Amino acid sequence: MMMVQEHGAVAAAAIEENPHGGPRHNVPLGTLVLRAGLLPLEAIEQSLREAIKTGRRLGQVLAERGLEERDLVRLLAAQNAQPFVDLTTFPIDFEAVRLLPQAVARTYCAIPIARDETGVTVAVPNADDERQGDRLRDALKSPVRLVTASRTDIKDAIELASPANAPPVVPPPPETHEVLVRLVNGAVVPVDSMPSLEAAQALAERVASEAQVGAMIKMREGTIDGSDVVSVEVFRGEHAS
Repeated sequence: MMMVQEHGAVAAAAIEENPHGGPRHNVPLGTLVLRAGLLPLEAIEQSLREAIKTGRRLGQVLAERGLEERDLVRLLAAQNAQPFVDLTTFPIDFEAVRLLPQAVARTYCAIPIARDETGVTVAVPNADDERQGDRLRDALKSPVRLVTASRTDIKDAIELASPANAPPVVPPPPETHEVLVRLVNGAVVPVDSMPSLEAAQALAERVASEAQVGAMIKMREGTIDGSDVVSVEVFRGEHAS
């Protein structure tokens, strides 16, 4: 299941960096498959013989013998010192996804998954594809960092992140300013809430003037005697008494 979040920064821990000289760099693919316990030795040896005989890539033959695409791509990325991301667990940033039109994402088989001050992180089938990097830099008008992911997972993520599946944009609640009066008995009573600070200050000044002359003050609920008012205060948002 793909994970898409509305906001997020690069979750570096979720990206397998696979540095040059790492424990799996330049290790034969069959050895990596065996170490990972993904296929039995017999199946790996048979695949290797078939690949040599037919001239096909070993990875293609292994996939036909049951090696999952994501597992194969993960091992190939490690073998070639490419950063790898599992898009089924990575918290994709929907704001980053929106940077690349869906039609372009489908054409390039690429999906932005995160962004920060250094640029945009984009999942592609081959992080070493320099032409892909150039195209994405032009399309995004930003520095990009390519990370390798399964082609199927990229396609699934593009569809999941389509506008039809996008989470609704919820507008922030309107800002309010609460006008309160503090009474001689210590109680704090709301007068009314206003949409702007200026309106709240104007109401507070009117209430203070009425309180000075002991007039009855109209509240949100009922009225109070102005002579009972000690002070008038303005708070941003709802005030918890």
